[in-house]
Amino acid sequence: MQEKHNSLKQNAMDGQVQIGIWCSLGSAMTTEIVAGSGCDWLLIDGEHSPNDLLSITAQLQAVGGYPVEPVVRLPSDDSDLIKQHMDAGARNLMIPNVRNVAQAKRIIAATRYAPEGVRGYSVGHRANNFGRIKDYHANAHKNQLLFLQIECAEGLKNAADIAALDGADVLFVGPGDLSTNLGAMGNPNAEHVQQAIRQVIAAAAKSGKPTGILAPVKADADRYIEAGCKLVAVGADLGLLARGSDALMTSFGKA
Repeated sequence: MQEKHNSLKQNAMDGQVQIGIWCSLGSAMTTEIVAGSGCDWLLIDGEHSPNDLLSITAQLQAVGGYPVEPVVRLPSDDSDLIKQHMDAGARNLMIPNVRNVAQAKRIIAATRYAPEGVRGYSVGHRANNFGRIKDYHANAHKNQLLFLQIECAEGLKNAADIAALDGADVLFVGPGDLSTNLGAMGNPNAEHVQQAIRQVIAAAAKSGKPTGILAPVKADADRYIEAGCKLVAVGADLGLLARGSDALMTSFGKA
């Protein structure tokens, strides 16, 4: 038995735009609904959502039959969390608030088996189909995609050096945190924040790496795609449900 090819990694590295949806509700049912939408990838959020290892694993199971690649965002760069979620089948990981090269190197090492890294070895887990993928450990890195989030001034300053690292596959902009950390809370369209985003795109491109961003407003998403972003999340299950239910009630005269 062979591991399923990671189409998201291949397409992103080939320069194709990949459209995603954020999954923030902590529900395997709602994540499965999103998986059937036709999106290229979805993000299971473990940072700002009520998720844990078991609920994330359930969502990975729920979307396994769909032609979509799930990405899991962890709450931190903790190497034990990285190990557990990779063993559970999260081969596409997003790590928040990466600030410098030393931190990025530790994160990359946590995703790799020795001698390249420090990921703990287990004979059988969900990621290798419970021991059925015999060459999994030697080849796991080939199907892994690592998103490193740039969300602060320090990360911005070091973005080009971070992107140059082998194993730093995608620089992903967190516009909410980046704007907040640059003194423009809630206003990622401030000119200096937009300049920072363009700086991240240029830093990644210098090393031939793609950039991603969350852009739930279509005009913003179109602008970022035009600027060179390749992995663009264009909405979230939470927002779609909230805005959809608001619009329905408004149509019946309810505030």
